[in-house]
Amino acid sequence: MSRISGLRRFFRLPSRTRTVAEDVDEEIRFHIERKAEKLRAEGYAEDEALVEARRRFGDVDRIQRAVRAMAVRADGERRRAEVFDTVQQDLAFAARQLAKKPAFATIVIFTIALGIGANTAIFSVVDGILLRPLPYPEPEELVNVWSDWSGTGGPVREWFGYPDFHDFREEVAALEAFAVWNNWYPTLTGSGEAEQLNGSVLSPGMFSRVLGVGPALGRDFLPEEEVPGGPKAALVSDGFWKRALGGDRDVLGTTLLLSDVPHTIVGIMPAGFQPPFNANADIWTPLQQDMTNFSCGRGCAGIRAVGRLADGVSLEVLREQGRDLGTRLAAEYPETNTGRSFAAFPLKEDMVASASTGLWVLLGAVGFVLLIASVNVANLLLARATTRQSELAVRSALGARRSRIVRQLLTENALMASVGGAVGVAVAFLGTRLLVSLAPPGTPRIDGVAVDGRILAFAAGVALLSGLIFGVLPALRTAGVNLHDSLREGGRGGGGGRRGVRVRNGLIVGQVALALMLLVGAGLLLRSFQELRNVDLGFEPEGVLAMSVTLPPSRYPDREATQSFFVGLEERVRSLPGVVNAASTNTLPLGGSNGDTDFNIEGRPIPEPGEQNQVWFRRVTPGYFETVGIPLVAGRDFTISEDGEAAPVVIVNQTLANRFFPDEIPIGQRINVNDPQDPVWRTIVGVAKDIKNFSIRGGSRNAMYVPYLQLPTRALSLVIKTDGDPEALVPSVRRELAAADPALATGTLTAIDNFVAFSLATDRFITMLLSLFAAAALILAVVGLYGVVSYGVSSRLREMGVRIALGAGSDDIRSLVIGKSLTVVALGVVVGAAGAYGLTRLMEGLLFGVSATDPVTFTAVGALLVGVATAASAVPARRAARVDPISVLKAE
Repeated sequence: MSRISGLRRFFRLPSRTRTVAEDVDEEIRFHIERKAEKLRAEGYAEDEALVEARRRFGDVDRIQRAVRAMAVRADGERRRAEVFDTVQQDLAFAARQLAKKPAFATIVIFTIALGIGANTAIFSVVDGILLRPLPYPEPEELVNVWSDWSGTGGPVREWFGYPDFHDFREEVAALEAFAVWNNWYPTLTGSGEAEQLNGSVLSPGMFSRVLGVGPALGRDFLPEEEVPGGPKAALVSDGFWKRALGGDRDVLGTTLLLSDVPHTIVGIMPAGFQPPFNANADIWTPLQQDMTNFSCGRGCAGIRAVGRLADGVSLEVLREQGRDLGTRLAAEYPETNTGRSFAAFPLKEDMVASASTGLWVLLGAVGFVLLIASVNVANLLLARATTRQSELAVRSALGARRSRIVRQLLTENALMASVGGAVGVAVAFLGTRLLVSLAPPGTPRIDGVAVDGRILAFAAGVALLSGLIFGVLPALRTAGVNLHDSLREGGRGGGGGRRGVRVRNGLIVGQVALALMLLVGAGLLLRSFQELRNVDLGFEPEGVLAMSVTLPPSRYPDREATQSFFVGLEERVRSLPGVVNAASTNTLPLGGSNGDTDFNIEGRPIPEPGEQNQVWFRRVTPGYFETVGIPLVAGRDFTISEDGEAAPVVIVNQTLANRFFPDEIPIGQRINVNDPQDPVWRTIVGVAKDIKNFSIRGGSRNAMYVPYLQLPTRALSLVIKTDGDPEALVPSVRRELAAADPALATGTLTAIDNFVAFSLATDRFITMLLSLFAAAALILAVVGLYGVVSYGVSSRLREMGVRIALGAGSDDIRSLVIGKSLTVVALGVVVGAAGAYGLTRLMEGLLFGVSATDPVTFTAVGALLVGVATAASAVPARRAARVDPISVLKAE
């Protein structure tokens, strides 16, 4: 037996397929038997020799395990080497195949690259704004808390009043920390030219307990700095520290003169830190407000609240506790809190709400573009496959299995997808930068958008997915073609036979359907944007410059000082060349500011608690309406004599006049905005046209205007009507302000036209991008249709020649080709219209003045696609009609 084993081992002649374990066992037996033979020759008995041989050989089980492991590793390495060699061969062959058709490969790669690059760029924006968590510890615990005024007909998200905030903080146990903030725009003086800073005032614990962020240098506010009358302290941003303070660590402990009040710099926030409110603030100071004793009481809403949920507490628990508190306060303070409660939402959800719908629509749209591009590539591959049928048939005849051919074709497709993905990443970097630069001002979290590892992983996934989309079907169709059947179906110019034609036509139907859905979406947005541009603003923004100024109370302590300053500034500005008129207001049109207050009408019952009449309250100087182009539809403007000594007067807007005086003349009626028990009756002297206040989309609410001289304030915006370009007057206006008071800085200083552009910026951005994607989809679909029709004509030249030889005219041939292509397009239009009917409903929040199922848009887009498809089919149809039947038949 040992001789037979030795011979087998020597000649490597296994009698059957053997396993690694069997080979190892046989090898060990061979060595033990050889050793036993030697021992028997030395005089050992038969049994003793075998036992001694095993003893001397060692631990057989251990050796078996070790050798088997070595064998398995060797076998695995051999198999991996074989796979690696096979992949290398496939890639080399794929590269040679693509090199033979460089134009084809370039078209495919750049089509893929554009699709992947556009998708990745849009996804980077979606990821940075919507998907990434907020950059604070346990960001899912952060919530926005609002006063809910929906019970009085007001908004669900209303700002807080100080007393309500105090009660909420003390009584709602669902929050671990709770703080409020408000914007603050101090003037920095004492270090060169006066500069208005962007800042916020914070109640205790906003950074340390709510957001969980501390200064990078220095310290947070001390408790004694957060109480009324405490020392004035300030935290500064890293950007302001480096820009205005030179990045000097020694600034800690020094003072800044903010609106004439010294503030000690106690800390510098980390680089890149942006709070979820007023993200670009330069400076933060303690609120120092007695929450329980606020002059405006519970009826005012002037602060915003942010909280952190306690461990293990859900948002629903917080909402329930807020509702319970709202019920208690309504019962205890019916005059101010009836119908009011509290609402809470995830902080991130509130931050990105304005951008979320548009971004998801854009991501879906660019995904459609990628699908259309992939279908185009698939059609190209199917067309190319017909030219390789003989090659694949020969390979099959030489023994290549179908799986081997499919693998080779998929390798070629994967190679193109990989190269296209690599180029697409470069496109994504450029596209992301472009999107960030074009994003509307105020887009939340836009500064954090960038291409990083997550985005590159997404790009790789999209490249893989697109490779599967455009590669699998052509590979399976090509590898499964029976050459004999194919030639029998299609003749010498078969081009894949009837099944191939049906597949390519099906892909064109899909392309047309996707393109129509995108075009309908873009068409709806274009119509919506046009409606927005045509909205009557209620005022004339052209040629009007706005400049906001805030006077510090230390130098302007009373009404006489403030009135004197603003009246004098208006006179200075009116004397400038190019100025037609100048006036002032505390709230600019489309400025987004609000100033709600309650009012009652003389001779009518005082509204019950929870049913108070709300009105927007604005202060203006004489000539304001003429300056900004707000028509007075009844009555007159204010006069310079209507000051604090004159009878109180008011101008109301059309909405208030129509609602409260529908059958009466409002002029001469009197209204009160003071405490109803201590009224100050103001006589209506005019009715002004409604204007847009917050946005162009928003409707108008009750509004009134009172003379600034009767209710002065230290913060006003000067509006200047010019007879030319308002921006050209900026230097002159700055000089006049400096001449009036060199320690003052301007806040807003821009043309009011820019407010209009800002209000339209988001709609313009989304409409522009979706229109670009829709145009790309249309071009890709048309190119795909042209390619299929052109290829179909080329593959049917013999048929066309025979038809012409039998008497068919040129018009007949053209009609045949165009008719078949339009049949495919019509089917795509029907499918796309059905899809668009459902998908456009998701866009309703983006539309204005147009229905999501607008029949005009659907009809126009369908007609556009049919018209473009007819033009795309006309060129190959004309070529088919010019076929020389004799030449074609001779060639056959």
